[in-house]
Amino acid sequence: MCGATDCPRCYPLTRRQATVTERDRADALTDIVDEVMDYGRYPRTGRAQVDLYEFVSEHLDTSYAFELVVAVLSSDKETVQTRIGRLYDQVGGALKKHYIDTDLVEELAQEIADASEE
Repeated sequence: MCGATDCPRCYPLTRRQATVTERDRADALTDIVDEVMDYGRYPRTGRAQVDLYEFVSEHLDTSYAFELVVAVLSSDKETVQTRIGRLYDQVGGALKKHYIDTDLVEELAQEIADASEE
């Protein structure tokens, strides 16, 4: 340890944090939603802070499941793709709306801002 109070290695908690911009927040929200939609959870590894299964069961109408079953049982594959696309967009939008002003997004935005300043 060098002992200098401005040394980020010796005193990591006194390091100045970068200013978070709206762009950082938007990027953080997009990153979180994309990871949840791609992997079913955020973060992908470790303890999940967002779980897609729980989110869908708590925030969406269950009629979507019946729509998908009917679409799968029918022979019209275009209809299945259309409904899956619509559901994907609906869940992604609901995730964005739910998490837009949360500490989770703010923390990731701070990490993005800090990384871009380095």
